[in-house]
Amino acid sequence: MQRSEQSCIMKRVLVIIAVMMTGGAQIATANDAPDKDHGIEFFEAKIRPVLIKHCYECHAADAKSIRGGLLLDTRAGTLTGGDSGTSIVPGKPEESLLLESLRFESFEMPPAGKLAPEIIADFETWIKMGAPDPREGESKVVKQTIDLEKGREFWSFKPMEKQPVPQVTDADWSHSDIDRFIRARQEQQKLKPAPAADRTTLVRRLYFDLIGLPPTPAQIDAFLNDHRPDAVANLVDELLASSHFGERWGRYWLDVARYSQSTGGGRSLLYNSAWRYRNYVIDAFNKDKPFDQFIKEQVAGDTLKSNDYRQQQEQLIATAFLLLGPTNYEQQDKEQLRMDVIDEQIQTVGRAFMAMTLGCARCHDHKFDPIPASDYYALAGIFRSTHVLTPGNVSGWTKRALPVPAEQQKERDAYDQKLASLTSQQKKKQKQLKKLELQLNSIVLDDSAATLVGDWKESTFMKDYIGKGYIHDQHQAKGKKLVKFVPPKLKSGRYDVQLAYNSAESRASRVPVTIKTAKGKHTVYVNQRVEPTDGAFSSLGQFEFNGTKDEEIIVSNEGTDGFVIVDAIRFISAPVESEKDTQQQAAVAHYKQTSLKIAQAKKQLKQLKSEIAQTKKSAPPQIPEIMSVYEGEAPGDYHLLIRGDVHNLGKKVPRGFITVAQSNKPADKPVSIPDTASGRHELADWIASPQNPLTARVYANRIWHHLFGSGLVRTVDNFGFRGETPSHPELLDHLALKLIEQGWSTKSLIREIVLSRTYQLASESTEQQRAADPDNRLLTHQNHRRLDAEAIRDTILFVSGNLDLSQHEQTIRPDTKTEYGYVFQKHYRSIYIPVFRNRLHDLLAVFDFPDPNLSVGRRNTSTLSTQALYLMNNPFVMEQSQELAGRLIKEFPTDQSKRIDALFRTTLGRLPDQTEKANAAQFLNQSQTEGGPSETEIWSALCQTVIACIDFRYIK
Repeated sequence: MQRSEQSCIMKRVLVIIAVMMTGGAQIATANDAPDKDHGIEFFEAKIRPVLIKHCYECHAADAKSIRGGLLLDTRAGTLTGGDSGTSIVPGKPEESLLLESLRFESFEMPPAGKLAPEIIADFETWIKMGAPDPREGESKVVKQTIDLEKGREFWSFKPMEKQPVPQVTDADWSHSDIDRFIRARQEQQKLKPAPAADRTTLVRRLYFDLIGLPPTPAQIDAFLNDHRPDAVANLVDELLASSHFGERWGRYWLDVARYSQSTGGGRSLLYNSAWRYRNYVIDAFNKDKPFDQFIKEQVAGDTLKSNDYRQQQEQLIATAFLLLGPTNYEQQDKEQLRMDVIDEQIQTVGRAFMAMTLGCARCHDHKFDPIPASDYYALAGIFRSTHVLTPGNVSGWTKRALPVPAEQQKERDAYDQKLASLTSQQKKKQKQLKKLELQLNSIVLDDSAATLVGDWKESTFMKDYIGKGYIHDQHQAKGKKLVKFVPPKLKSGRYDVQLAYNSAESRASRVPVTIKTAKGKHTVYVNQRVEPTDGAFSSLGQFEFNGTKDEEIIVSNEGTDGFVIVDAIRFISAPVESEKDTQQQAAVAHYKQTSLKIAQAKKQLKQLKSEIAQTKKSAPPQIPEIMSVYEGEAPGDYHLLIRGDVHNLGKKVPRGFITVAQSNKPADKPVSIPDTASGRHELADWIASPQNPLTARVYANRIWHHLFGSGLVRTVDNFGFRGETPSHPELLDHLALKLIEQGWSTKSLIREIVLSRTYQLASESTEQQRAADPDNRLLTHQNHRRLDAEAIRDTILFVSGNLDLSQHEQTIRPDTKTEYGYVFQKHYRSIYIPVFRNRLHDLLAVFDFPDPNLSVGRRNTSTLSTQALYLMNNPFVMEQSQELAGRLIKEFPTDQSKRIDALFRTTLGRLPDQTEKANAAQFLNQSQTEGGPSETEIWSALCQTVIACIDFRYIK
């Protein structure tokens, strides 16, 4: 079908079916507001340190002289600007004078020199974000003090306490303790809950929430026809046991782990083995790995004991969590690079496990939370004692061999040892050969000393060459290219003339080489597909030279059938035996003896080369490398950096954890870190401890958030003073303690929540409920929730019949060198699509896929015209709609009514109502005109319209 013709059909469909699915017209989700904490943390990590280091000297209230009337030490001053005008226009980088100055486009700031490109890019990103900045008030130097005892009174730092389950008037309504906590608050506000969702709605909700895929019509029917009291529980258990559960819930964790397969900074290198961490996460959720163990493996898996190689594999792969952050490995200030990596690790660990913005304490005490800078550097000492970087002009990340069964490792070790021994023998023999050749009177002329006729190309592709490289004729202009070597002033006598080249199947098999001497011309043909006799040079024969001007060696490409290679010419003196001259006789004897040794060495080298080739042919499988960290060689405490400057060291800070979250009871001794260890093991134990007031609360809240679209604490990534307080603090502690009691089981907590009556409520609300509780914090009804980007894409492929449901390993194509311009082709589940920091799949980007540079526990949920336009116009959606149409036509070849029903049940999980069905039938009937579009084209347009509707991408 022509694109323009389908567009016309689509317009007709939209006009006719505009009123079809209006249920979503008044949808309001619980997650429409973007999370501002990411912006503040970005400012604290990327912007404030630069302002302090490069700008405050001239543009702060305490500067000796304020330049240009510009103050950059408060938000107000930064927005207002100075004598030259407004410095920042939030959301508009190109209109911001500050960015112009940093780029040296107008003013040139800072005066000491232009900042690094990645820093300027950070400022551009910050301004695009709306220039979030927590620095309120006047520009004054205020000494901030942190009251840790007062901080311990804040709700998230208090120890968790077992809460009594409240009594409710409507006792029969509740299915569980969760319901009693929820109902008690509703009764206080004299609110009644919505009725239970109908079973058709519930089954779709459960499928999407637990495995991220829609139920098929057959699965819907199976559930609707199951009238047993435990039908819902049975379905929940089935979905929790599905391998797709880990793909759904593992993706949530990958958001938090800022998972990506590229470094993002500089030229953006590829993390080629990052997929192993992704699959580790999927498997962890499928196996219901206890969350405390999950924490320990990611923070300190390399320090844990293991029972076998498989467990060791998991534990080491898990530590890639610490390596996957956005990093510019081209940074030339290696101390800055090291601390930037540590800062990113501290930020991610703090946010992921404890919902704390620890990065805000890098340059100074935390401005909002009771976290002194000394706590930050106590953690920095731990991560600085961890080996994560490899040296080089372009640095790298640490890797290690994947643990394998002992027999496989033994076989590989034996192979490596044998190959190393043969290679060592080869090198020794090559050195011996060079010494022998030096004993002969030899002269080497490199190709750079030759006269070239025609266009010869320089190359270093083949590594064994003389001088700085070699040249070749590009397999072009045959008969028109020459290389002329003029011998230096040789003493009169006989010389063995040799040509250096590298061999390959693409080389010429008959290269003419002409040797011109005083006695005439001699042409020799060289087969360059055969390796040179000594690995580098092949003899052309022995010739008499008198040192005259007309002597030369000429290599031609005339009549050749492949690439002609020229690397060098060598002349080796070959004395002629004389019966009368004893000195000449000795020289000949030495020449013959040395030549014999050279021949033997060459023979041995040839044998070694053959043996090496045979050994490589029978090589056991290569043991893969994985991203993984190591304990540092010299662990120890680190300095507090003055204003975060890596070159301005303050006092040393003992390694440790977040003070305010640790018990201050005399009976509880502080954790000590051994001098010989980094402290990651102890840090992981502390984070995963039931006594840690943050970890279980944060994780229980994350689970609640994914099942209701909003956490009991809506700021899921910030449990600090700038975050929100819980709507039901007693319930949050109840869930957190339940999580611990159940062995930190994710599946058990999810099961308990989805079997609650609260989760199973209908999503429709009354005017009274909306007026009394506009944000639905009391959960009188379930929230409407838009599907995330992956579920939208997977569902489009699923209903068309094209979704590949198998688990995958590496999905980046083998020939990929860079993320830029990468073409996403396969129909994998979205979790297996490569995630690049500078190149996202277009559908994922349109539907709010999180920024992989940040740890994100709550995605933004936007409603933009570009999303509707994507579903209406994108070729991918059109192709899948056509596939779906073909399926429906094949299944119901003659019955239009059943086909319409099947379309709605397949895509929306329900039958169409009367209006929807009538409108669809009207469109189909009106479109069937003589000479008009085909049946498949008409149905493709109808399928695409249903896929583009609100009900397709929302869960009720």
